[in-house]
Amino acid sequence: MAKKDTYLALLRRGIDETTSQLLSESGLKIGDLKKLDEDKLVSNYGIKKEIAKSVIESVKSGPRASSRQRFLADVITKGGAPKKVDRIQEQRFKREQKDLLQQLNEKREEQRVARVESFRNKKLVMNRLGKTVELIVKLETIFDEEAKDEQRSKLKDQLETRGLEAARDHEMLELDGTPQDIVDFRRKIAPILCLHACPHCGDEMDPRGSSIIEDPRDFKFVCWECEEEFHAGLATVVGERISDPDSASWITIDPNRGPRDPIVAPPSKSSADAVADSVTREIEATGAAASQISASMESSKLSGTLMEIDDWIEKTLKEKGYIQAQEHRENFIIATGAGATKFNKWMKKAGLYFNKQSGKWTRWEDR
Repeated sequence: MAKKDTYLALLRRGIDETTSQLLSESGLKIGDLKKLDEDKLVSNYGIKKEIAKSVIESVKSGPRASSRQRFLADVITKGGAPKKVDRIQEQRFKREQKDLLQQLNEKREEQRVARVESFRNKKLVMNRLGKTVELIVKLETIFDEEAKDEQRSKLKDQLETRGLEAARDHEMLELDGTPQDIVDFRRKIAPILCLHACPHCGDEMDPRGSSIIEDPRDFKFVCWECEEEFHAGLATVVGERISDPDSASWITIDPNRGPRDPIVAPPSKSSADAVADSVTREIEATGAAASQISASMESSKLSGTLMEIDDWIEKTLKEKGYIQAQEHRENFIIATGAGATKFNKWMKKAGLYFNKQSGKWTRWEDR
């Protein structure tokens, strides 16, 4: 039992089977091998010097997953030039390399998906933080205007709750400052910088409902809080530049100049009379009148519609005396409009006889 344990212990340390078998049969144990040196292994057990050195290193280093590869590498490289890699080993290495590259690509894809999911999560948190900040701005505005202590106490509780929510989202996004800085900027600084803020009272306005539409020649706003009319700052600057004689040459307006991009004219609507006239002109261009064309169509034996199947069969039998699928199938489909797979069915339904040798359909009396 001890020999088997020694043999397995040597194999776990990466030593080849022959050397492990030799050492275990000699009665050596792992502890005895640690006390021996290379010369004793070479002289007493007939092992080569390179193998003996590698055995001692493997025993002292202990069992590892890569012990066998390290033992073989030590033995192979001691003799000088390394051996050539076998073709099978090369193919195996290429497969392992391909699997490794595939794993790397999968890891990259997982990282990309993780980044996308992180961005989406941050976007959701940012949208939620923006809505919370807007609500805090409204609550603070109402809180400043409220005079009753009871209502102010309720508003204060709501502000505290919303402030905790904003602080949570602010911390999740790892932003600088505090949520109150965002609220103060939104309440105190943004209305001053905003184009649609009243310069007299600072009240915010919706441009869709605050513009004066009675005077189409001017672009002005009206503040419904203080009832003051004012121009937008940008519009004032542009108007001054246009009216300034020194800078009037910057912008020139030519009323006679056409549009820069080509404009395609819409097609003219054709009336019923115009369509009738065009048809008449086309008929006259062919050299025949409409009455002549209709008369020739009525006198013709061929009609513009599909033929009856029985009529086609009678006509073909009268002309050829027989019907053959290879010869008449296409003409049958075009003339009658029937399906290609129904050819033999209609021949049987008409009571025709099929000759297997010639492949022709004929009447029973003409068989």
